[in-house]
Amino acid sequence: MSLEDYNLQLEKQDYCCYICKSYNNDKSLCVDHDHKTGKVRKLLCNNCNSALGYVKDRTDILNSMIDYLTEHSEEED
Repeated sequence: MSLEDYNLQLEKQDYCCYICKSYNNDKSLCVDHDHKTGKVRKLLCNNCNSALGYVKDRTDILNSMIDYLTEHSEEED
């Protein structure tokens, strides 16, 4: 991704992480890409980019994590 493309994408994303929408306080956002195809996806903060890497882009793991958090975020009687 060229610097020009990066800056255009950054502007499209309102200068924030595509996933969590956090602003990165003058730190560069990561250029996320598909490791199988090499195709650039979006710009992400380091936390979101790392999270995708830790789960190896597997949506089944992410869905299980959502289920887990939902189950354990309910107020207990």
